[in-house]
Amino acid sequence: MNEKSKVEPPRLVVFVGGFDPRGGRYYHRLCAQQAKLQAQVDRTVYSVGELKALQMSEEGKAHSAWSLGGSSPGACEYVFFDWTDHIRAHWPKSLYAVCKAGLRTYAEALISWRSLRSLGAALPYTLLAFAYPLIFMLLLGSLGAACFYGVWHASADWPWWSRALACLGVVSVIGWGGKKLDGLLHISWLLRIFNFARSSARTPASGTTEQERIHDMAQWLAQRVRQQPDLELVVLGFSVGSAQSIKLLDALSDALRMSEVEPVKDRVTLLTLGNCIPLFSFFPTAGSFRSSVSKVAADPEIYWVDISSPGDSVSFGMCDLLQLALPGASPADESYVNPRHMCTPRFHKLFEPRRYRFIRRNKMRMHFQYLMASEKAGAYNFFAMLTAPTTVRKYVEKFLVR
Repeated sequence: MNEKSKVEPPRLVVFVGGFDPRGGRYYHRLCAQQAKLQAQVDRTVYSVGELKALQMSEEGKAHSAWSLGGSSPGACEYVFFDWTDHIRAHWPKSLYAVCKAGLRTYAEALISWRSLRSLGAALPYTLLAFAYPLIFMLLLGSLGAACFYGVWHASADWPWWSRALACLGVVSVIGWGGKKLDGLLHISWLLRIFNFARSSARTPASGTTEQERIHDMAQWLAQRVRQQPDLELVVLGFSVGSAQSIKLLDALSDALRMSEVEPVKDRVTLLTLGNCIPLFSFFPTAGSFRSSVSKVAADPEIYWVDISSPGDSVSFGMCDLLQLALPGASPADESYVNPRHMCTPRFHKLFEPRRYRFIRRNKMRMHFQYLMASEKAGAYNFFAMLTAPTTVRKYVEKFLVR
């Protein structure tokens, strides 16, 4: 067979996004914008197809899909796994409700102080990011109390109602300033993620909307594998979606076994970007999730690579992931074959120093860099990786594994 007659296996990428209420329309627009910017850096062409609805079942919520192509022939099928309705159900509009739930989250976290100590030893900056909202709430509360006390005593000669209005006004200004600062620093976004990790650990293993959505997607993927044995299946879990992708791979493994599909080593590629997996296995009630992590880690049909930056303080990059996610796991346990590699995207090499410092200061912007264009060409390239003429696995091994 000559080179022209060779046809590359079809590629299906399932993107499982983070704890973000924005749906497929937003991420399709982000993909198109960033692909255009990255094409200018790479001096090539990336094409993003039109947004389409993908219905798994008559009752289920529709996911989103589009095509993503590069300079090589063919384009991959890109599916946005939509679980935004479940996110919105855990997204209180009131900051008071977020902070109130946050206090419960920190109280339960302190019960697992041994895990906190292990996290601090392995990733001190991530532990600091975990404490960041609590520190902010305590400082803001202390400032409000101090100002209330100061104004109340400074206005001792005023009528009581004047003193009360003055104190209320000062506290209101501090609260307004705290809300504006939160809009810049995205502190409540971090706290919402931590709260969701706690509530997710308490959710029953079956019967929820989230689990039904995962089950439907696993069944659909198993059917695609049966229909296309040469399909290159890539499950891409970003941020909190890394934990959801673990659950999806666990369900997919069960679906493939029930379908009596012949086991194939490295059948599925799992890419986790900016992973938050230990956060979701952290709480004592997260036994079901820890079981899923253990199953995926021991499954030779899954080729799992984590790409997370140590500079991204809200992810768990370049650490002993299994030791943090499964505290009882032995490093010498040979039954665990995953993750095969822990890679860093080396973001600092993709930007000029001044621009990189700006990105580092904004935690949300830094966290989203995995999905965005770079300023300079480098080893990590989201669009080149997913549109590579070779398999995604070979691309990662060639450019990112060190």
